[in-house]
Amino acid sequence: MPPGPARLPGSASYTSLPRTALSLWRLTVVVCTFGGALVLAGVGALLLPRLFTAVPTWPGWTGAGVVVAWGVWRWWRLRAVWEHTGYKLTQDEVLVRGGLFFHYQCALPFGRIQTIEVASGPLQRCFGLATVTVATGAYQSASVEDIEAAEAERIRDLLTHLATERQVAL
Repeated sequence: MPPGPARLPGSASYTSLPRTALSLWRLTVVVCTFGGALVLAGVGALLLPRLFTAVPTWPGWTGAGVVVAWGVWRWWRLRAVWEHTGYKLTQDEVLVRGGLFFHYQCALPFGRIQTIEVASGPLQRCFGLATVTVATGAYQSASVEDIEAAEAERIRDLLTHLATERQVAL
């Protein structure tokens, strides 16, 4: 399902993350898997046996194989994680959900919001993505990672307006 605009009243479904988020996640898995397998094979199977004759090569190759298997499993489940992650703006609160095996859902009322932060790391900027973090004064926070940067700015502006409008007296 393609991402939709941030909706306010009557929003029935969660807004999903953009497809570029899935691409970023997959790139990260490929780089980490390749790098980990290369290090384990290089050090454990090629370098250590040359330095120490008593060290066999099979632990290095086995470790590299385990890293590749982990990378394949991680790649396979990324789409499901992407499909289960999203956010929704209702009449009174921000809802954030995620998780594949352990589902979570966080609700932050507009009147309790104290800070709204939009951040973007180097890889996120390359893909045009950002992270929105919403926090309350009670140390409760929720973040939506890897949404489109323009959408993140729009959500920040909308939430700033709604939080100011519905501010709860402390």
